[in-house]
Amino acid sequence: MAATAEMKPGSKVTFTVTKMPAALGLKKTIFRLMRQETRVQRALDKLAKGRADGGNRLKQRGGRMWNSRKTASRVVILKTGATFTLIYTPQLAADLKSVEKYLSRKAG
Repeated sequence: MAATAEMKPGSKVTFTVTKMPAALGLKKTIFRLMRQETRVQRALDKLAKGRADGGNRLKQRGGRMWNSRKTASRVVILKTGATFTLIYTPQLAADLKSVEKYLSRKAG
């Protein structure tokens, strides 16, 4: 993968996971980048609204009512060959640089 300096802010870039990192931190970084995709964000927002509306339990903790929400949904699956498209911003540069040897890049 070429250096992030070649990518222009605002451009769409498609990444493919070529191999899985052994370190848990690197896996989490790739997973977090995959969640940045626009269609995934829409799905996560829709699921979050559904969780907020129903299925939560109110219970008393320490004399106060406590809302126990369901856990967040996992929309993306991190595996070799998974593809995701991001709109590149300079804030993503450090994350992309740390996992660049596990991803292949295709512009557009």
